[in-house]
Order: sequence, then C-alpha cells, then structure tokens
Amino acid sequence: MAVWVWLAALLCGTQAAVLPPPWADVRKNPCASHPRGWLMLFWPNDGKCYTIYKKGHPCPETQELSPARWGGRTVAECKCPPGTAQLPHSTTCHKLFERGPCRLGEYFAPVEESFNKRGERQGMCVRPQQCADETLLYWPADGRCYYRLSQGPCYTGSILDLGDDGLANCTCASDGPHYWAGDGGCYAHYSRGPCEKGQLFLPGAKCGCESHLPHYHNDTGACYELDTIGPCPKGHVFSISQVSPYGSKAECKCKSFHARAVDGACYRLYTRGPCAHDEMIARGGRCIKLPCARGRLYVPERRRCYRPGAAEPCPVGEVVAFDFEARPALDGLSHNGVCACGSGVCTRREVEACSSRRGSASYGGACHTLHTQGPCPEYSWLVKDSYGSTKCQCRPGRLPPDCREDTRLNSKS
Repeated sequence: MAVWVWLAALLCGTQAAVLPPPWADVRKNPCASHPRGWLMLFWPNDGKCYTIYKKGHPCPETQELSPARWGGRTVAECKCPPGTAQLPHSTTCHKLFERGPCRLGEYFAPVEESFNKRGERQGMCVRPQQCADETLLYWPADGRCYYRLSQGPCYTGSILDLGDDGLANCTCASDGPHYWAGDGGCYAHYSRGPCEKGQLFLPGAKCGCESHLPHYHNDTGACYELDTIGPCPKGHVFSISQVSPYGSKAECKCKSFHARAVDGACYRLYTRGPCAHDEMIARGGRCIKLPCARGRLYVPERRRCYRPGAAEPCPVGEVVAFDFEARPALDGLSHNGVCACGSGVCTRREVEACSSRRGSASYGGACHTLHTQGPCPEYSWLVKDSYGSTKCQCRPGRLPPDCREDTRLNSKS
C-alpha cells in the first residue's frame, strides 16, 4: 500500500512531503541504485531485479512479487494479489467468493487468520448459507441474501441469477426477458431500469406506467419502484400499504426506525432531526431533551445511558456500540446505542460453524485450516486423528525434538 501512496504523491508533485518506501533505500534493496529502482526488488535465486507487484516470473504465474521485511532488510516474496487466495500447499491463486478450485455449489472463501502468517492469503471451499426461501440467493462477498432476478449487489445493467456453477452470479443474456437493446443491459422488471422518471421497466422489455399497478401514484399519475423514495418527501419510502382483492397500492410512509415530525418529514429516531440543539427526536415524532451526558449512548429498551463498550445491558458476548446503520451525513449524529458482537458467544458462533467447512476445524477456541501450521509450533501442523479430535502433529519428515506434538486431547469439532 505504501508504494501506491508514494506514487500518488509523486504524480501530484508532492513527493518531498512523503517518505519513500523502505525498498527505495539502496542499503536495504540492491535494486534501488538502478534507474527506476524504487519500483524493483532483488531476487536472490538469479541475482536479478524485478518490478514489484508484477504477476508471473520469477513468481508462479498467478502470484505477484511483493516487498517483505526480514530483520532490517527488505526482501522479495511471492504472494497472491488482493482479492485472491491460495489453497494450503499450492501456489495457484484463485479469486475469492467465486467457485475457483471448489466443487459445484461451493465458493472459495478467505481464511482471515492466514493473512497474518508470512503474508500468505489462504482460502477454503465453503457452501453458501441458506436463505429464507428459493426466491432469494446468497451473495458470499457481503454475506447477505438478495431477491433472484433483481439488481441486488450487481452493477447497473446486470441482474442476479443462479449460474451454472450453482452460485449467485451477476448476469445479462441478450436473449433473455430482462434485456434492453437500447444500452445492452439487463434490468429487473418493475424497477426504473433504463426508463425515464415516472416509468418502470415492464415485461416485454418496454418502459411504461399502468394505473392498475401497485406502483402507481395517484397524485403524480406516474409509477415508481417500490421500497425507494419514489415521489415521497425526506425520510419516507414508497411501499405497499394495503392489500385487497381489488389490488395492492403503495403510498409514502416513514422509513423503518423513523418518526414523522410536526413539519411532515420523517427523521431517524434518536437523532436531532428538526429539534433544538440539545434535543433529539423520539417515538411519536416528539422532541425530547438529550437524556445522556457526552460520551454516553441511549439504549431505548432500558431507557438509560451507557458507555460504549459496556457489557451491560447486552447479551453475553456483546457490548454497547454506536448505531452503524445511522448515516451522520444524512441523518445527523445518532444517540442510539445498540448491542454488537464483542467476544464470547459471538466467537463461539463462528467456531460452531467451523465444522461445516470442508478442510477446517476448531482448535483453541478459533477456526483454523487443517494441514497448515495455524496455532501449532514450528514444523508442526494441525490434523484430525481417527477419533475426530483436532491436534498439532509433526509434519512428515520431522521428528521431536525439532517439532512438538500435543500431549493433550482437544475436543472434537
């Protein structure tokens, strides 16, 4: 990362104000004396200099040459580029959150603990989590479920669907019902898509607005995408409000965790909203005095104030934290305190899910990849014995006292 900061400063003409990366020092990197040597690293196997962050030779084809620290010196090492990882005992890098080297219906997930071990980025094959029903697809990159054939997490012009690899994919087929020839993109039906404001992308690949649709807004005579702001004022959402045999209708109503104030707009609860500087908006749209001193958060369920990080009044393993769903730039400062994962039970949930991942096991209260050093001493690795217990064992070709094995039995995972 440091080299990119330095490069940006160089291009902007401010390099004097930014220290060069350590490998630009000829005492730490023999290549620094070469022309543009600050972009090169010395490779001792052949005594040559190579450009940093370049994939391929002298590294394996999918790895890149990166700087690393060895004592007081800067040395070159081969690593997987960001966004990719490797299987244990392999030098091939695969894209994360895609099928990669995994079986049909599995995706390649990062093993977070490995990112701190010798700079390696390791991954493992994992099955996607189950969503509520078949209308939803799991997106591994953010761990959320999205409606199938919606835009979901995809870029504009593509929609989410199940791919041939058994995973959620962002796709756009030119012969599909969601294709719009005007710009070559695909859009979800009944979304605005490529249409003008007040129109929707309808089946049959056309833009229009029909009064019988629940998306129709009587006051403006136009159609708007559901669960968006649509024609509504600040803090509202255009969503279904009534369902009847004669058809559903959407209307403007306050967003979740918002209250309508006297000015007719909706504001996020426990922010200032339209209130005075020493007040916040509460349920019912009332302005009330701030109940907490500076540096404290208000927990509505207890009607009390707590210090951030306090264990009380949260469940075991959780602590009081700031409401990260509030957007200070739009909602203003939030005084709402929520319970978020701290340690304990939250860690246990991760460990409990560990046994369902192929090639992983819980050990010492954490999830690790089998047949890697993990938490084991040097020259040892993590294995499962014939009884299903996880333990550290000498690597093949190594014997005590060069390596150490467990003398205790670890619980089965």
